[in-house]
Amino acid sequence: MNTKTSTTKIEPSEHWNGFSFAFSNGWSVSLQQSENHYSTVGKTMEVAVFDPQGRWWAYDEEHCELVLSEDTYVNGHLDADNVARVMALVAPLELDREA
Repeated sequence: MNTKTSTTKIEPSEHWNGFSFAFSNGWSVSLQQSENHYSTVGKTMEVAVFDPQGRWWAYDEEHCELVLSEDTYVNGHLDADNVARVMALVAPLELDREA
């Protein structure tokens, strides 16, 4: 059961060219794009995924799934299709998902 207690928001990054998306399930996705990121401006983005406990998750492009990372992790150079897949994976996750 998903008891939505968090609010959604889209915030511009304070120091970078990008945005952080906070979903009602407590998960968030950071999308960044600049010469200082693992991206090609206008073509790809750097993407980081965080669960409600602040753990970092990696996006496995081959299997189209999220994998818990043992350390900080970003997916670099994701194109528009893969960015959309990440968002589609994160948005419906339940609040109580366990690793």
